[in-house]
Amino acid sequence: MFDALAAFNPPGWGSLPLEVAARFRADFEAAMSGLGQTHAHSVPPLQRAMAAYFFGFLPRASSLYIRLAQRIAAARWPGAVSTLNYERLLELSLGPAGLRPVVGSQTTPGRTLELCLPHGCCHIFCEGARATSSGVSFAAFGVTTDGPVIVISDPAQHRQRIEHDAFPPVMSYFEPNKRTTAGASFIAGQRARWAQLATEADRIVAVGIRVRTHDTHIWDPVARSAASVVYCSGSAGGGEFDAWSRAARPQRENVVLGRHFAEEFDAICRALGI
Repeated sequence: MFDALAAFNPPGWGSLPLEVAARFRADFEAAMSGLGQTHAHSVPPLQRAMAAYFFGFLPRASSLYIRLAQRIAAARWPGAVSTLNYERLLELSLGPAGLRPVVGSQTTPGRTLELCLPHGCCHIFCEGARATSSGVSFAAFGVTTDGPVIVISDPAQHRQRIEHDAFPPVMSYFEPNKRTTAGASFIAGQRARWAQLATEADRIVAVGIRVRTHDTHIWDPVARSAASVVYCSGSAGGGEFDAWSRAARPQRENVVLGRHFAEEFDAICRALGI
């Protein structure tokens, strides 16, 4: 991911010292944590640039996300989806299938679908505190804001906020503690909602997510859940999940699909009942 960010944002990500760039290539999370300790005021502008990068991701007509949304709509599936990704691909794939994403409210199967965002997203902004990027600088891990949040989907408006607002979107830093500057209550609420969804589910299908055990807000609810878990993240990820599940939930049903999303798409749909 680092090289893509450096190419997208040469003045920021692309101008980091070679030794810092090497650390990001080796372990992005650890490097972000380190940068927050040594150059704390440089992290919020980098976070804003990362949000701009992910905002540009759009689903193609052939996207597996769109195919998944179509299956969900056709089956009038009553479940919920959660994503840790910062881009909007899943959200943007729901509309073409006739589904409206909702956050934190009741859904109507076949018409609306709950979207849970434990790490926020690149286009959600907190209105509780505003300041100009030219007038305010702050340490990334030492400041939090709170208040109402808004979604900005218009590219020009999004670019305006990214370039001129000191505070990044409501989007957790990609570092081990997943700290977040903006929208503290929103993030806390979404993480609590994820814990509730995981605890109450009878089946959890996890796709493309690494088992990072320090992400306790993600994996502890799964460990406590009585749900059967179907996991798909390639052979390496499958090995990590298998080792974790044997230790964390040995009495529960855990199924590993050994290939990636595209190859296991039909098996994932069968696991979801769609």
